[in-house]
Amino acid sequence: MEIVRERFLDDSKLYHITLGLRSRTTEMHSVLSALSADERDAVGAVLARALDEIGHVVGPRLETERERLSHPQPITG
Repeated sequence: MEIVRERFLDDSKLYHITLGLRSRTTEMHSVLSALSADERDAVGAVLARALDEIGHVVGPRLETERERLSHPQPITG
């Protein structure tokens, strides 16, 4: 069983992340599979909030990465 949320971190569609919860045992699969639709939605909401927090942490790096990608370095060797 898997509950997943995805997010683009900006409007360019270049910075796409996925966060998921996956059962790793038969027993946990049974627990997650038994969740009601409302409970699955609640878990999804928690994942979405976590993606918001992750976006706040990595967001400042997006501009640095955009700058790096706009000036590719020559391959040497």
